[in-house]
Amino acid sequence: VGEPPDGIVKLQSAEGEVFEVRAALLWASSLIRSVVADAGLDEEIPLPKASTETVAFFLRLCDPSRQAVVGLGLHDISEEEFGGLIWLAKLLDMQRVFCQPVAHLVNDEFPDVHVGIPTELQMLLVRHASDTLQSAALCHILRMVVRAPMSKMYASGIVLAITPLIGSPDENVRAAAFEALMHFRVVEAKLVLLEHRDFGARANANRFLREATPSEETVGAVLQLAANHHSFPVQEAAAKALGGIASVGHELAVQTLADLLADEAREVREAASGALRDIGGTDDPVVIAAVIRQALSEDWPVRSAALVVLAAIAPSKRELVEDLATAMQNGGATMAKMAAARVLQSMRSVKELRDSTQRDCEEQQDDIAGAHGSPPSSLAGPRWGDE
Repeated sequence: VGEPPDGIVKLQSAEGEVFEVRAALLWASSLIRSVVADAGLDEEIPLPKASTETVAFFLRLCDPSRQAVVGLGLHDISEEEFGGLIWLAKLLDMQRVFCQPVAHLVNDEFPDVHVGIPTELQMLLVRHASDTLQSAALCHILRMVVRAPMSKMYASGIVLAITPLIGSPDENVRAAAFEALMHFRVVEAKLVLLEHRDFGARANANRFLREATPSEETVGAVLQLAANHHSFPVQEAAAKALGGIASVGHELAVQTLADLLADEAREVREAASGALRDIGGTDDPVVIAAVIRQALSEDWPVRSAALVVLAAIAPSKRELVEDLATAMQNGGATMAKMAAARVLQSMRSVKELRDSTQRDCEEQQDDIAGAHGSPPSSLAGPRWGDE
């Protein structure tokens, strides 16, 4: 921002009234800095839609000495006046400067803050003055904000403001922020919850992300959590989410999940295995190559996790999978033998199911043919060449 000039800035209200204000008081405004840089201090800066009364009240609130607001209460400011003040704060890009004194007024009047605070001001206070509000007042406003109707775009902005409060030293603020993030049904909130220490929060985020239509940016964010997060429960949750949000054959997701098959945490390996079965497709050579790399590992838990995936996604490689599982079953530790036996059993179960399905289909075809008067093949008359 730089140091403000030692001079006066002139603001002109909608009615044409000119206010001469020290530049230092308004230097947080990007609009003021831009006009002064282009035209100097002598230029009168018009403030459309801002009445003379609103400009005077705004300057009174923003006085850093706070002397001008002594004795002022929230009940002294109508909702219409707040609307004008908020408009002007946004016009000047001085929301934080405006919200600081309002936060002090809230602190002074808590717990009666529910009187006279418009919804938009509640949101601004969360975004720009959460560090000024007292703990109890902030928690109260957070609970009011989540009940307010708002667009997804605005909710996303609120979530960005609430997210740092998850790490607040105050337990009550952390709890209120957590409840708010659980409430908001926007991707930004669920990405935060996906790396929360609470299992229920991660499960909530996972369900939402699977039901939503995530963008490639969201998939990328989840990939980063799966690949790089320091906590294995978060990696597990992210891997599960990828199984629901990444497209089938998504190259980067496949590579990341294949790498996670070698993770030292069993929960992460199992989550990666499940996700690969969801997005691995059928006989995709790229996916198969990524998984076979782990199936050849000397570490039997890694090999076992990879074989489970191969058995599901590579029916054309059935013999290879059986050979690898048999080799693992014939050597190594007892746990490795048990894991190999489970893989082979699952493959036999799948084969039996397919064979049973095929027999059922053939019997249905015979029944249909019989219903149309065609005798079963065993009773049919001689075909040409049989005589």
